[in-house]
Amino acid sequence: MMAGFERRALAATIALLAVLTIAPAALAAQEQAAPAEQREPRQIEVTILGMSCPFCAYGVEQKLKKLDDVEDLKVELKSGLATIILAEGADISNETLIETVDDAGFEVAKIVRNFESEYPDYERKPKP
Repeated sequence: MMAGFERRALAATIALLAVLTIAPAALAAQEQAAPAEQREPRQIEVTILGMSCPFCAYGVEQKLKKLDDVEDLKVELKSGLATIILAEGADISNETLIETVDDAGFEVAKIVRNFESEYPDYERKPKP
């Protein structure tokens, strides 16, 4: 027959073994999930020339929102900067961005992505 102390010691040992067995698997699962949660969204910043009023910014915004895979968009009139948040894995070509802004009546000065892309960053060459 086991004494009370021995039973408690055995129960504590079993509990400790359970924690030591289960905890590493739980930590590994958390570490694998963390990068996806901490990953920054795919973002393209487009510098636009010629916007002079809120309606200008609104027009550009409406055109850019129609592009595929645009999840969020912000057009700032003062800075002339359009920040485009894309769906995971998506990208938009420089040509498409330039044409879309041109269709709104403005000109793209610069395009910068915060992710690896097949499209290089773009900077408009000054006119001679």
